[in-house]
Amino acid sequence: MLKEEQPFDVDETEGRRFIIRPHMIGADVAAWFDALALRRDMVTLLTYLRDNRVVGTQATGNLPLKAVREVTARFVNPPKLEVELAGRISRTRSEFDVRQLYFLHTLAQAGGLLKGKALRRFELTPLGVKFLAAPAIGQVHIMLATWWTQVNWLFAYAFRGMGERLPDGFEATALNHLLALPVGSNIPFEPFADKLVQDGGLTWTAPDLTHARMLLHGAVEHMVLGILEDFGMVELQQREKPLGKGTIPELVAFRVKPAGRILLEALAAW
Repeated sequence: MLKEEQPFDVDETEGRRFIIRPHMIGADVAAWFDALALRRDMVTLLTYLRDNRVVGTQATGNLPLKAVREVTARFVNPPKLEVELAGRISRTRSEFDVRQLYFLHTLAQAGGLLKGKALRRFELTPLGVKFLAAPAIGQVHIMLATWWTQVNWLFAYAFRGMGERLPDGFEATALNHLLALPVGSNIPFEPFADKLVQDGGLTWTAPDLTHARMLLHGAVEHMVLGILEDFGMVELQQREKPLGKGTIPELVAFRVKPAGRILLEALAAW
């Protein structure tokens, strides 16, 4: 059991630990963690900020556009910073416009890996330095634990009808529901979402409740399964749903990957 293993200490003063050590998993799983794009992009961000003098913008304290361009160009899958829509070019105006980068920056600061603010240089903390030296699986684990315990999940679903905070214990309920799932089996999305919404006390607070169930399902999709997909922990199955003259992707099922199960168990031991 993971809890019986001697953990690798990340920061003894804050009690943060990597529960999983590389010797506890097979070489193929270790290689999977090493190749994970989200982890590699976090290393790219932290390394760039360690090696370059980057000062937070005056208005928001975010990365300046020069840094946004240079960091994202080194990502595993660089996002497009200019998009043509109806013959017009839409350009990235701030870090907020690049969800991939903003998510990593949020995790880095919430997890205590990075410090910096408006008109101050971004610098790695001692924990951030340890993070870069840690094994890949430890890096992924601390990123996931940071999301689960330190970040407001409405980051991924910022609709007014969700209120300002999630119900107390919702994150723990989500973890328990995920741990109850078999690895590798197709799990129908709607029954899973319905049960998590009910057991987690998730409600739609806007006056118009016409589409409340659909919107709460969207919250589960984006705040839980969408993030787990970013971490490579689940595989989502979608189909094209007719909408007007076109179609939109609709989530119908998902399955937990073996490496995802390892991370969920480590998260439970955090």
